[in-house]
Amino acid sequence: MDDYDLDKKEKIDYKSSFRLIYSLLKPYKKNLYTAFFYLILSTGTSLLIPLLAKYAIDEGIKKKNLKYLLIIMSAYLINTLFFLLMNYLSSMKLIETGQDLILGLKKKLYDHLLNLDIDYYSKNPVGKIMARIQSDTSALYELFTQTVVSIFKDILLFIAIFVIMFYSNAKLAKILLPIVIFIAIIVKIFIDKSSSIFVSVRKIISEISGFISERLNSISTIQTFNKEKQEEETLDKFNIKKFNAALRGEFYSIIFFMTIIMFDPISKALIFAYGGSNVIAGTLSIGALIMFILYVGQLFEPIFMFSEHISIIQKSFSAGHRINNILSTKPRIVNVENPVYLDSFSKSIKFENVHMKYQEDTDWIIRNLSFEIPKGKAIAVAGKTGGGKTTITNILLRFNDYQKGNVYIDGIELKKTNIKSIRKLIGLVQQDIYLFPGTVAENLKLMDKNIDDSRLDYAIKTLELEYFYKKHPLNKKITEKGNNLSQGEKQIISLTRSMVLDQEILCLDEATSNIDPYTERMLTRAIKNMMKHKTVFIIAHRLSTIESADNIIFLHNGEIAEEGTHEELMAKKGHYFKYYSLQTGI
Repeated sequence: MDDYDLDKKEKIDYKSSFRLIYSLLKPYKKNLYTAFFYLILSTGTSLLIPLLAKYAIDEGIKKKNLKYLLIIMSAYLINTLFFLLMNYLSSMKLIETGQDLILGLKKKLYDHLLNLDIDYYSKNPVGKIMARIQSDTSALYELFTQTVVSIFKDILLFIAIFVIMFYSNAKLAKILLPIVIFIAIIVKIFIDKSSSIFVSVRKIISEISGFISERLNSISTIQTFNKEKQEEETLDKFNIKKFNAALRGEFYSIIFFMTIIMFDPISKALIFAYGGSNVIAGTLSIGALIMFILYVGQLFEPIFMFSEHISIIQKSFSAGHRINNILSTKPRIVNVENPVYLDSFSKSIKFENVHMKYQEDTDWIIRNLSFEIPKGKAIAVAGKTGGGKTTITNILLRFNDYQKGNVYIDGIELKKTNIKSIRKLIGLVQQDIYLFPGTVAENLKLMDKNIDDSRLDYAIKTLELEYFYKKHPLNKKITEKGNNLSQGEKQIISLTRSMVLDQEILCLDEATSNIDPYTERMLTRAIKNMMKHKTVFIIAHRLSTIESADNIIFLHNGEIAEEGTHEELMAKKGHYFKYYSLQTGI
């Protein structure tokens, strides 16, 4: 079974999509009421046209009353101008409302995404998420500014025409009832058949956007290994998949549209036959028959428009369905009721018999982990790759929660503290550094304009990095992701940034990896200076950077194999000694 078949199982949840759309529209009720008021006026003026035609024929042309005919024609011209004015006012009000609404929706989506767990982003590529925010919100904008107006107008016009026709001649109007019922059945069938197809198309569009975004971000790797042809073929498969799904959707749309078109001449033929016989019999005027024919044309116009807009409706509700899926995704790690807000750090961080694994059906990443970091001290964790070192920082920052044991900050259980207060206290310098487009100073402040420049000078002097920032002045422009800097230079800026933000506890996760010896010495000196002012938790492969730590833990298979100072561990000649000897060659 291919991916497309899997997609077909998911249909649009119209109820949840409608609730989302209604919640978005609710704050703009006043604007919508104004727009619909203009719309009602424009619809009313369009309904006058067949009536004016009837009186022009029966009272003007038939009775050869030129003055009356000129009055009717003048009324027709004024009616048309008023119709255009009301349409303009309605459209402008809806466009303005639509822009505000989509802006609010994007903000709501972005705010929600900022609060989702890190785990969500490991399972959902950023490119696909971006596609949802951009293309799906654009689909909803089209619904709000164009389609929803047309639907409301079409329904209003349809009902009003039927009322007028039944009021004018009920027998003639009843001829159209079976046709209208049959059309309603066709509409229902089309919606049911096409629902899953439009969901599938929206999914594939986001997959393509995500694929292109991710591949462009890794273009150097693709070119290095000559994988351009392979990536082109993969994109072709996505495009073919989208083409087949979209083609099937359009096929249903065309069949639906052609079926509806067929009923227009049938209805007019029936009106001409029955109405014409009444005209011949003298029970119906020619003007009234022409009025009915014009109303039949107007009656089918909303149905034609609906058949054209049905695909937009499906796409929009599909987009709403997918947006609703994002908004209904809740973070797994949330604050408990009445959490403790930690304003400062005064004693220690303590791990007691902590066990942690990322999936229920996998082995423990860390087991029975117990240690303590007193305030103002530096503790380092070393060990082989995959041994659980980074998991400790994920626990501290509450990116993931542990399943057994306890973690305490100043005697308060970690899970009972306010998450934002924890992340305000604890800074993180990672191996993979992300720098934003902007100046060095802006990146050191993390784009926070409230941070005073004196904090930059203090951090640079404290870490003894004056020479580095002469080479890379604070007004230097950094390109996207810091591509105009080396890995080591990015790590130095990231380390300085953590000092600028003045967090009391700092986690350095592989902060000296993949750099040259000169930069490593610079970073090592900066870290040693940082240890004098902060409580520091260091994860390192390069053991030379942690020799001065107050305590070193060596993890083996997720458990503490050894613990002590550098000198104590070297004297034991165990895991740490062997690891250190491999790196230094002693």
